[in-house]
Amino acid sequence: MKNTLIIALLFAVTTLFSCNETATTKTDKPANATESSDKKSDELYFDFAVDGKEMSIAADDISSTYSENPKGNVFKIFAGKDGEVSVLLTIPGDMSKPSRTPSGSTNYDLEITQGSVSLQNFPEKNYTTNSFNTTYPEMSQPIADAVVVTSSELVGDKGRIITGTFSAKTFGSHSGTDPKDTDHTVTGKFRIMHEFRGIKF
Repeated sequence: MKNTLIIALLFAVTTLFSCNETATTKTDKPANATESSDKKSDELYFDFAVDGKEMSIAADDISSTYSENPKGNVFKIFAGKDGEVSVLLTIPGDMSKPSRTPSGSTNYDLEITQGSVSLQNFPEKNYTTNSFNTTYPEMSQPIADAVVVTSSELVGDKGRIITGTFSAKTFGSHSGTDPKDTDHTVTGKFRIMHEFRGIKF
């Protein structure tokens, strides 16, 4: 009887530890978390890398705007929290189809004069570099495929899921001796949802 009681007690303790270990494993990673390579086909995301350092922006911290004006329509994606490392993409033109946007333009009537890719608050707050800069000739050569919209899928009457990639060099001002005022290589991919109110494509 005594041996039976000891065996039962050992079994209960072993089961308790086993349950605790399983619970800890499950809580290490949130149930809705996904790795970049495991993204679902219907998932929204904004992943990017700065000089090879990979980062990811939560869907709740991605916003977009679309403005119509006589100079041309402009779509903007802002990914990141205010005051933290973020990326701004500027895409002029028709958002109902795939497109290619250069890194910048010498045409001052266009929204992308200062660049279609802007890296903000990197390497720390209040530091911004853009994919186009007229300070020096080597900064003023537009890259044709800086932002590429690979698909624009209609969702309902107004919504569209915009998918694409970006790859550009962003330039510091090079106007002083600040070691943080440097150039960066910015690459990434995105799949975001935008509701185009009052606009028909």
